[in-house]
Amino acid sequence: MAEADAHLRRRRGAWDARVGGGAVAVVEVGAWIEALYRGKTPWLPARVAKVRLDGSLDLEFENGRTSQKVPRAHAKLPKAGAGARAGLESLGKVAYDAKRDRWHGYDPSMHKETEDRYAELDAARARRKDKRQDARSKEARAAAKAERKQAKAAQKAAGGGDDDDDSDSDSDSDDSDDEGDDEFRLDDAEAGDFQKRIARQGGVGGAQMKTTVRNLRIREDTAKYLRNLDPDCAFYDPKTRAMRENPTPNVDPKDFVYAGDNFARATGDALELAATHCFAWDVERKGASRGGDALHVQADPSRAELEKKKFEAKKAALDREKQQAILDKYGAQDVDEDAAERQLRAAGAASEAYREFDARGNVTRGAPLQKRASKYAEDVFDTNHTAVWGSYFCPRTFKWGYADDHSTTKNSYSTGAAGRAANDAARARSDAALAAPRPSLGEAAAATAAPGAARAEPPPSRAALYGAPDKDVVLDEAKVQAAMARARAAPNDAADDANDKKRKYNSFATTDVTAEDMEAYRRTRVAADDPMATFLGGEGA
Repeated sequence: MAEADAHLRRRRGAWDARVGGGAVAVVEVGAWIEALYRGKTPWLPARVAKVRLDGSLDLEFENGRTSQKVPRAHAKLPKAGAGARAGLESLGKVAYDAKRDRWHGYDPSMHKETEDRYAELDAARARRKDKRQDARSKEARAAAKAERKQAKAAQKAAGGGDDDDDSDSDSDSDDSDDEGDDEFRLDDAEAGDFQKRIARQGGVGGAQMKTTVRNLRIREDTAKYLRNLDPDCAFYDPKTRAMRENPTPNVDPKDFVYAGDNFARATGDALELAATHCFAWDVERKGASRGGDALHVQADPSRAELEKKKFEAKKAALDREKQQAILDKYGAQDVDEDAAERQLRAAGAASEAYREFDARGNVTRGAPLQKRASKYAEDVFDTNHTAVWGSYFCPRTFKWGYADDHSTTKNSYSTGAAGRAANDAARARSDAALAAPRPSLGEAAAATAAPGAARAEPPPSRAALYGAPDKDVVLDEAKVQAAMARARAAPNDAADDANDKKRKYNSFATTDVTAEDMEAYRRTRVAADDPMATFLGGEGA
């Protein structure tokens, strides 16, 4: 630490020598300083036009005014330079931003001083480390030497004062051999202790402020910018150490270790800010059409947030009015929740209370689970029952009922023990009927063939089903010829259709197809109507 203090003293001495060793500061003609115009604030930048023998100055202020014989008490020369225009004398009149540029007057060669300062600090740190190692080595050798002497003294006392071994000439030559492998190193905490007392370069806090190191990652982790070395990969910003996009977009989402920092854009107040932006855009779009003022979040954030809150409050009020109007018009039950209802809702809602469960789902640690009460009425006996509804389950019908009379009909009147016996007997008979074996096909056929059994009607003939000719049917040739004549005249029978429409509802005319009509149809049918006629090579009948 003494080396660092000496270094600081040398730098202060060099500065004092530059400004005159604490005497009257040397001011050069043409230099820019800060001075009071006619002894009144504020301090204004001015250029030294003349230095008088009595130490007073003739100044030309930046705004064009001049002042003569300004005393040194009304002028000051800051340590960092002669005012805001230091280093800009050769540029003449400059702009507002250029005058206040943080890098004006900077000489790159000044960085050599910073390098030398850090080199001196590294050398001082190395010397301090060597001194500590030497001190610890000496202490360890002294302790080991004392321990060996004590052991030899104890050995001599136990051996009766044996004089064969050498006296106390086990000097430091043995110590050097034994202690040659003892290396003492400073741990990380002690190595950082030296850095904590060095004056920080810039910033606030002074020399005793603790410095912290912002680590990128732990040693076992992989840096985000090393997960994908493709030049076209997601952009990594080294200043903020952020990578918004996903560096490995082709990896399965289930295998993601790092998917980018964009997730932070949906956390905290980011969603509220996005909602405010959308609200401002809507207001600007609608207000511009009606000639209103534009609402800008960045230019006037307080107004944007206030307008959004007013809009939400007004919208909520309109929703309540609409709901109340519907309730007033159609009516509703009392929707006010009492304390019990709120407790039930709270019990069923998700909770952030910490709990630990075992394999069976029982709470082993933490706040106990609150059991929510049933929405059904409990311990209410209706219609003369002595048991509540749901106290009995019928395994035959899979229905719930009352335990006192085994009734599975809700709101039925209680019949007591007699009703329970009757209900059980009825279910037993139904079970017996269902459990009775069904007759086989042979038994069913034998029962049908038994005398007195009802005969089944014979199936209709093929002619009745499909219109095939039947040899046993006797046809009237006159009726067949009349039917054939009607079939030939059917395409030109539009007048008959009109006459049919004029037929009275109580007419005895019939349109049933008779056997003679079927015979006439078969006789007049041409072979071209047969779909197989072309296949067989015939053109017609």
